[in-house]
Amino acid sequence: MILENPFAIEGRWFKGNLHTHTTNSDGDRSPVQIVEHYRNQGYDFLFITDHNRVTEVRGLSSADFLVLPGAELSAKGDEARNGYHLVALNIGDTEGLSPDLEAQEVIDRVREKGGEVVVAHPYWSALTIHDLLRLEGYIGLEIYNTSCFYSIAKGHSLVYWDALLARGCRVWGIAADDVHWHFNDHRPNDACGGWIMVKAPALTVDNILAALRQGHFYASNGPTIEAIRMGEQSITAQASKSRSINFIADGSRGESFTSLDGRPLSWAEFTPAGKEKYLRVECIRADGTAAWSNPLWLGER
Repeated sequence: MILENPFAIEGRWFKGNLHTHTTNSDGDRSPVQIVEHYRNQGYDFLFITDHNRVTEVRGLSSADFLVLPGAELSAKGDEARNGYHLVALNIGDTEGLSPDLEAQEVIDRVREKGGEVVVAHPYWSALTIHDLLRLEGYIGLEIYNTSCFYSIAKGHSLVYWDALLARGCRVWGIAADDVHWHFNDHRPNDACGGWIMVKAPALTVDNILAALRQGHFYASNGPTIEAIRMGEQSITAQASKSRSINFIADGSRGESFTSLDGRPLSWAEFTPAGKEKYLRVECIRADGTAAWSNPLWLGER
């Protein structure tokens, strides 16, 4: 997968969540309730992904809000024997997708059904880099998961992502809620805490799926990335009120720009040395929330 810079293409930005549970599995809100909540919070689209089953989404979409089908599928084959969790997007049923299958077979069968797969919460699942390297054909990895962050503080999986990218695995980075609506006095609600911003010509199923496959989005749990510009010699990132703007590359390459006077950064410019395999932009606010661009492969500009 070669990323065309989504900030340089025509289209609109649409906000969405790819990982959502309802009362049809282990969530505490019905499909109607969860759709209403996300629509009211300014989202444009939502995948409903109950455990090992596809929830009916017909009648839940509207002119300005798109609801798409999916499922969170269990699979075998990891080193620790905890199992993989695979978010299958845009499938109409789970026929032939038993939890007894190896993860690669699940991915292959989802793709045969016309769907795509995101590997869910690798840190929470105790996956290893070897578990991820043995898989092929999935489009993305959950680099941030709201529910995992609030439940056991294992919501970030950035190290996995960089380890894959450094080895040439071209996978996109996803922020998602994994919302169950489980919360109590010491834990915030797990809804609307992580999302992706998709660049697409229009809010349609085909456009959203195409953008996901092509990496035309960025992930966030707070900030907005306003622009990434590719110059002849340098790359400029513009973001909303950042404490730090980081250019992350393989190994010890890259550079971090941090505000030293308390005033937020609005942009930063990085000049690659020429040896970087990939580069992604990470913008962090003072409250610790962040936004993450998908990786650019610098040799293919």
